[in-house]
Amino acid sequence: MLSAADACFADQQSGFFRDAYACPSRGRSSVCVYGTIPKDAQVTVIAKGWKSTAQPKERFSNKNEEFQNGIATSTRLQVATQPPKGASMIAVLAPADAVNEVRLEEIQDRALVQRIGEHIKRTKELKLAPDIRLLQTRLFRLSPTILLSETFLSAPNDVAELTKQLPSGCDVCEKVPLVVGTNLYDLFREVRPSQQNDTDRICGGIKLAFTLSGRTYALSNAFICESDAMSATLVHDLSGSAPKLVLKTVGGL
Repeated sequence: MLSAADACFADQQSGFFRDAYACPSRGRSSVCVYGTIPKDAQVTVIAKGWKSTAQPKERFSNKNEEFQNGIATSTRLQVATQPPKGASMIAVLAPADAVNEVRLEEIQDRALVQRIGEHIKRTKELKLAPDIRLLQTRLFRLSPTILLSETFLSAPNDVAELTKQLPSGCDVCEKVPLVVGTNLYDLFREVRPSQQNDTDRICGGIKLAFTLSGRTYALSNAFICESDAMSATLVHDLSGSAPKLVLKTVGGL
């Protein structure tokens, strides 16, 4: 359920960013964003392996939409090139030459993977089921100082089936994306259930990393596995001593 605080954050506190989504019914060269775009703002829409300049074309009401996130208005953008099908996107209020993708470079570090696994098993902050199984952890280097991890989890009776899906990413595995440093920071912290509940498994993951004005950001999507009850878009600024949440939109049916 979307709280009033979530709606306020999504509608008023997004700053440079807007949650972007495909809206082919409004034209093949259209991308829509939740909220409004300031007049004469330069807009760039970015996804993995793609970015495009964008021009605001119309505003429309979300009142009658089935998916609700507390944001009353969306804006249709016309993009210069069509986005990849099914891509997770974010709109940035900046010129295209100021926004650049950072490749998620996978690295290997057994000791670090072990440290992350032990953290996931023992920490109560993640609110995971006590019998959860760790399937795999992937490490991604963004810069000399920024490292991310993504751990795939499973209930005991699903281990064999979900392990088969790991080579392609396993969209239905529960996931824990972490910023790795002196402390391990859960990127899904803001949208996890308020108490342990093994029926509300969180899927999703890290979709994109990019830079803007010398700072590095990560776009992640979270949703309750195999359910439309909750879906969230999160953008974190990774450039400081601790990640800072700069965009959060949460909704559901």
